[in-house]
Amino acid sequence: MPHVLTEAVADVGGPSRSSGLGVDSGLVVPSIPYELHKRLLAAVERWGLSLERRLETTGVCSSQMALTLLGGPNRLTPKNVHQRPTVVLLCGPHIQGAQGVSCGRHLANHGVEVILFLPNFVKMQESVTGEVHLYTRTGNKQVASVKGRTHREYREQVDCEMSCQCTGEGHDDLWAGFRDLPTSPVDLVINCLDCHENPMLREQSWYQSAADWANQNRAPVLSIDPAIGGPHQTVEAKWTLSLGLPLPLAETESRVYLCDIGIPKLVFQEVGICYCSPFGCKFVIPLHTP
Repeated sequence: MPHVLTEAVADVGGPSRSSGLGVDSGLVVPSIPYELHKRLLAAVERWGLSLERRLETTGVCSSQMALTLLGGPNRLTPKNVHQRPTVVLLCGPHIQGAQGVSCGRHLANHGVEVILFLPNFVKMQESVTGEVHLYTRTGNKQVASVKGRTHREYREQVDCEMSCQCTGEGHDDLWAGFRDLPTSPVDLVINCLDCHENPMLREQSWYQSAADWANQNRAPVLSIDPAIGGPHQTVEAKWTLSLGLPLPLAETESRVYLCDIGIPKLVFQEVGICYCSPFGCKFVIPLHTP
């Protein structure tokens, strides 16, 4: 039976919010299982919306949302460079992390002081290394450690944690920006630590250290494309940005937003989703419990 945008989807499995979240137009946007989400992305890639194009779209839309959360034109003007907001991006070595790095590049281009946390694995997905390579041209900081550990100590630890399923070649120049995360509160934390394909990342020490830092920093958190909801969210987010259609999310106080990543209507239909765009004139819209 097709998933219809005008009525909630039932039986999504696992602890989650209502199977549908409303928008101001009155439509109910369904949450979809992760397997259907994967099929949708695979279908749109066959039609030419590559991962690289999705990373760019996600980076633009999520950075626009973050700029609004930071104060928009009231905070970010060419005459106000002495009060630049600071954003920390917590990224894992996977596609969700690459989306965060793309977001950070666009934020930096708009005058935000960005600090990127990314653990350095010997092997990293090509999408991640490509985004980091471009991010380095912003001149903003890159961090590979949460607390004061030496380059050698941290790399030895990471090399011991290679159970993560990462592909591609690593780059030693990713260590050029080795610094620690700030100890004072920042304006915004953007969380892209979680991976849809490998929930075991949460057991690794670099992940736990970054999550602990985020929860202790007292800055509000925006989570981009979070993993499917479980009984406990490691990093408590004030805002959550889902892509295309939301996955089932855990019951939290987080305000859910939806991002248009450019999937055409007929591609939704190809995987059995009867789709009517809820976006109107916007690319990011708030969702709420109907």
